[in-house]
Amino acid sequence: MIKENDILEIDLIVKDNNTKEVLDTTLEEIAKQKNIYSEKINYSPLKVVVGKGELLENVEKNIKALEKGQKKTFSLKKEEAFGDKDSKKTKLMPMSDFKKENIRPVPGLHINFGNTTGKIISVSGGRVMVDFNHEFCGKDLEYTIEIKNIFSKDEEKITGLIEKFFYFVPKDKIEKKITEKQVELMLPPGLPKETDYLKNMFSKFVFDLTDYEEVKYSEVFKKK
Repeated sequence: MIKENDILEIDLIVKDNNTKEVLDTTLEEIAKQKNIYSEKINYSPLKVVVGKGELLENVEKNIKALEKGQKKTFSLKKEEAFGDKDSKKTKLMPMSDFKKENIRPVPGLHINFGNTTGKIISVSGGRVMVDFNHEFCGKDLEYTIEIKNIFSKDEEKITGLIEKFFYFVPKDKIEKKITEKQVELMLPPGLPKETDYLKNMFSKFVFDLTDYEEVKYSEVFKKK
């Protein structure tokens, strides 16, 4: 049985339960078939932590009895999922806010301000209308979830967290060394500046989910 603080590797398909339109998926083939494919998306199984709000509570309830390799399809009413749209979450923002973030606003663009994701509705007269409601608000949903892997033990969780936060680094380019209380990651040079933020997030999750007390990072240069 899946437990709180387990790390799951899952494939999913999310549909509008009324129209059966595919809204989201981790599967590239399905995305292309249903004309929702985007080159900006990395189509691969998700790594999610149970009990941390990364999945809806009602989604977690539906899959908690699953084992590795099992799949389940289930439906959620909108009240059990993302609820109805809230008009207060549609905001008119000045263009200057976007210039500060080096964002060129165009209708349909999804943006991230702080920890909030929104969709630009319109751009007019130096003002930008942004809808910060979740894009699935107002919809009854159908989920199909397959459990690809479950990371339950501390050392397994380190593997899951590496894949979650450093997914853009080839697996053979990251080495790890684990002792009783310390996790050391040996990373290749030349990673993007955002890696510092991901290091902090990785460390936080290590401390929250495992008994390790120290995380060490080393940058490794190798002779060609």
